[in-house]
Amino acid sequence: MSINSAAFLLFLAVAVAVYYLVPKRGRYLVLLAASAFFYLCYSLKAAIYLLFTVAATYGAALGLGALRRRERAEGADAAAVRRVWLRRRRLALAAILVLNFTTLALFKYLDSWLGTANSVLALAGLSFRFRPLELLLPLGISFYIFQTSGYLIDVYRGKVEPERHFLKYALFAAYFPQMIQGPINRFQKLQPQLIGGNEFSADQVKYGVQLMIWGMLKKLLIADTLAPAVAEVFDHFTQYSGAVILLAVVLYCLQLYCDFSGGTDLVRGASQLFGVEMMENFRRPYFAHTVDEFWRRWHISLGEWMKDYLFYPLALSKGLNRLGKALRPVVGPRLGKLAVPCVSTLVVFLMVGVWQGPGLSNIAYGLWNGGLMSLAMIAQPASAKLRERLGIGHETRWFRVVQVARTFALVVVGRYFSRSGQLMQALRMLKRTVCSFGWRSLGPDALFSFGLTPVNWVVLLISTAVLVAVSALQERGIPIRRTLEKKHWAVQFVVLFVGILVIYVFLSGDYIPAGYVYESI
Repeated sequence: MSINSAAFLLFLAVAVAVYYLVPKRGRYLVLLAASAFFYLCYSLKAAIYLLFTVAATYGAALGLGALRRRERAEGADAAAVRRVWLRRRRLALAAILVLNFTTLALFKYLDSWLGTANSVLALAGLSFRFRPLELLLPLGISFYIFQTSGYLIDVYRGKVEPERHFLKYALFAAYFPQMIQGPINRFQKLQPQLIGGNEFSADQVKYGVQLMIWGMLKKLLIADTLAPAVAEVFDHFTQYSGAVILLAVVLYCLQLYCDFSGGTDLVRGASQLFGVEMMENFRRPYFAHTVDEFWRRWHISLGEWMKDYLFYPLALSKGLNRLGKALRPVVGPRLGKLAVPCVSTLVVFLMVGVWQGPGLSNIAYGLWNGGLMSLAMIAQPASAKLRERLGIGHETRWFRVVQVARTFALVVVGRYFSRSGQLMQALRMLKRTVCSFGWRSLGPDALFSFGLTPVNWVVLLISTAVLVAVSALQERGIPIRRTLEKKHWAVQFVVLFVGILVIYVFLSGDYIPAGYVYESI
């Protein structure tokens, strides 16, 4: 059941109605039943694996909590005794995390690994080949693996108490709005809202509907319109000039943003209908001044997960700090000190690349972003001195525009790798962009050569202009939904009516609900 389909909207309307008709103490059961139904509509096998993950992480959290209670009961004051208990808890946590992420890796990458092994066997002249297993990738597996793993780490650290009620924990892990697009929610923020039995709020419902409409419009009008055209250029890039390839990559940046953020808006809006606020996952990333800021605005929940559960543990680890100290006599105190955050950043973004999917192109994408951020840390004093000599201040408007344009250009280069299926394809597309650009190839005929009709271009230009205008107002701190509230009721009605009408026209026509880029990541 696609979330941008009429069937999902009907399912959601029924779930919301039943939720508020049931007494407060039983409302979490309505959410759990709706989540189970939604996931079973996708796949029974995937639902069984989800249940296994929920049961395993539920039991592991209880075990970690029991170890901590026994440690307290025995009054482990001596340092040696504390180390023994810490080792036990650490081993227990490591065991369940290895199980979680190994299973995730097998589902996502096993066939890719088998294909690589077959290539090696062929090079060795052997006739034996591994047969692909074609495992069904469970819906939203990365999101709930990361979410439950973060919960386990928080229990291990003593930040949260383990949830003893199995059904309440199952709802946290399998809450249906978060299953397709995320965000990766935190237990301490989401769980109280899920089990509290929220009161009906007309404002919450109104805001939720508005956010859903905005998300669906981004998905339908921009992302789904661009998807076939972008795929055409990437799949047959040798037939197009470098200029057309660059245009396709820029359009892919727009497509991916509207697909991912549009889906997130839709599910966050759906969650608001139940009075449940999920964390913001995008904050106008293409207005970022640096690559580092871009990643603080793009897929925010993944970035915060990586920061809390990977970056800081690495940066504070004894091994990396010993490396930094060892490098200081060789490269100087400043670079030696920067070695720790630079290496940690590279590892984090290597994992971000691996998270996106198998293949060297995704690894290159991660290292590109991690390398840029590490280089920015190293070059920061030199760039600050240069700006000072040139008399360029951070608040200079034209300089901010240059920073935004520069950051977007660096993001575009990274998308060659993240969208291409193979590393060599990405490099060949980059080479063609640089060496065979051909400005003249960007004529009217070229703009229609890869599947976009004049009507498509008009829809895209109008929709993108509206998106940029709304984003610019939000960037200036103007709350769009509250501003709309202050308008005359007729203005509010027209805005909502037009949005709903456009969605109705799409869903009732020949439109086939398109999957999301990260739906099964």
